[in-house]
Amino acid sequence: MSYNTFYLCLIFGLGYIFFGVESYVPVGRISHSSILIGNKIYYFGGLTDVGASDDAFYLDLSQSFDVVNPPWTQIPNIPFRSSWASVASDNSNNADIYLFGGIMFDVTAQKDSFKSFVYKFNINSLSWNIPTVSGTAPSRRIEMKAISDNSGKIYIFGGAANSLVGAQTRTFFSDMITFDITDSSWSINTAVNGRATYSATLLSNGIIVYVGGLEPFNGNNDVVLIADISKILLFDTNSLTWSTKSAIIKASVLVESRHAHSAVLAPNDQIIIYGGTRSTVNDVDFNQASPDVLVLDTKKDLFEITAPNVSTNIGKFPTLTAHTANLYGNYMIVAFGIKGNITRQNGITLYRNEKIYVMDIRNFTWVNSLDLSQADNNKVSDSQSSNNDKTTIILASVLGILGGLLVLIGGFFVYRWINKRKREKDDPGFFGSNIDR
Repeated sequence: MSYNTFYLCLIFGLGYIFFGVESYVPVGRISHSSILIGNKIYYFGGLTDVGASDDAFYLDLSQSFDVVNPPWTQIPNIPFRSSWASVASDNSNNADIYLFGGIMFDVTAQKDSFKSFVYKFNINSLSWNIPTVSGTAPSRRIEMKAISDNSGKIYIFGGAANSLVGAQTRTFFSDMITFDITDSSWSINTAVNGRATYSATLLSNGIIVYVGGLEPFNGNNDVVLIADISKILLFDTNSLTWSTKSAIIKASVLVESRHAHSAVLAPNDQIIIYGGTRSTVNDVDFNQASPDVLVLDTKKDLFEITAPNVSTNIGKFPTLTAHTANLYGNYMIVAFGIKGNITRQNGITLYRNEKIYVMDIRNFTWVNSLDLSQADNNKVSDSQSSNNDKTTIILASVLGILGGLLVLIGGFFVYRWINKRKREKDDPGFFGSNIDR
């Protein structure tokens, strides 16, 4: 090895140690879980090309960014491989995230490793644990949604079970699970007809709105239908009662019922519904539902579903299923999912989207960046998260400066040392044959 080559390699190595930490970029996935806390969206698990994943990471919303280069940060992995689970937060502290159900596979093998229906992750200590919960634990299930209110309760409706969670046949659940955070207890009550892969949204009045999904025909688990999108299922968390309300569809295009879609709560208790598929589990073709974007107005005496005109600044906008969507101010942030219409033949793997997309909900426009100057409305405040971010930035800056100085000083002395040894290269006691070999 020449002296110049050795010198360049050494300097490159030192530079990489201080500056070369590669940014984390998650792979494409479907059926993952996500939740917004403060200025971060946390993502957990999902199905990737190699099966269920134990990935855990967040999207940093503290600064503006382009959607082609989102600021991802990896956090400690889930203790198991997870997909088709659901997450909810403890709204009293904005620090604890609870992950419920879903597929739970061993981290080293794609086989079942179930230990608990619920796990807890603390965003401050970055630690996972299994909480001790009293009461009868729920049956294992997938494809459900968890909704937390402001009284310390988390509501989990329905879902389904199959062989991936130990069931002999596919089963829909028709119960409402309540997880009480304050005393860490379960309670389970009979609900309405079972349903899975629906969307669930909590209104300002404490009513949870369930839209779409898959359901058994007259309770027959062997006959699966897509729930009528105009038949809205409601659960009042104040009175603990169920009701159904019909919605009027006012759109110039055919509005298709769907499942595996997303829904976010916009201002004035309007619900923005995005994506989903109109295909059932037995269909050969996997077709996206149309139109991509709907708005459910819950303020009117008769709920109303409309299809807004959608525009784009990013070229062709996405059509996704089994994705997630979170609202941050004026922006709906959509991540991952199955992309496009696909013919499922010969076991072809569904295309897993690895990107995020951002929609400005004020004008229903897909945009190419998250502009924080336009994202002030309805943001969740999190002073602790903000202070942690500032501390991290300051510490990183100081370490970066110190690292740069060390590289420069080290490079200077290495350079002098190499030059000196070049003048001594004829000395048989230096760079002898044992080292060169």
